[in-house]
Amino acid sequence: MKNMKKEARPFRIEQVGIVVKNREEAIRKLSAVWNIGPFRLWDTDVPDAVFRGKKTHSRAKLAFAQAGPIEIELIEPEGGETTWSEFLRDKGEGVHHVAMWVKDMDKELKSYQEAGVAVLQSGDDKDVRFAYMDTEKTAGVIFELLQPR
Repeated sequence: MKNMKKEARPFRIEQVGIVVKNREEAIRKLSAVWNIGPFRLWDTDVPDAVFRGKKTHSRAKLAFAQAGPIEIELIEPEGGETTWSEFLRDKGEGVHHVAMWVKDMDKELKSYQEAGVAVLQSGDDKDVRFAYMDTEKTAGVIFELLQPR
């Protein structure tokens, strides 16, 4: 990965995304063992997402809870070939990504592209535009960029 301009990257992790086989079971475990919760449930359905350059229908059961300043997102893949289903199939359950909110998605994507980092998966889910960056090999984890609509 080429050097990225520091001024283009206000780096503040807001969320940790965890891929799970079963959202309800994961909620029970996190609530019982670590007292995380309450969780807000959300089902995502993005029929025109793009994964590895190809259109896909991205569906998942999501759950969100605050753990101090960091939001925990649980992701149970439901359909389509996605970064989540690939992760679950290849690695099993676990930390999938860290996410940060950005003000200008197009500017951020251009900066990543100039640094040689491709978009792994992207789309629009109701009130948020998202892009998972292909950073796992260079950073050890996928970075997700989020921009409110």
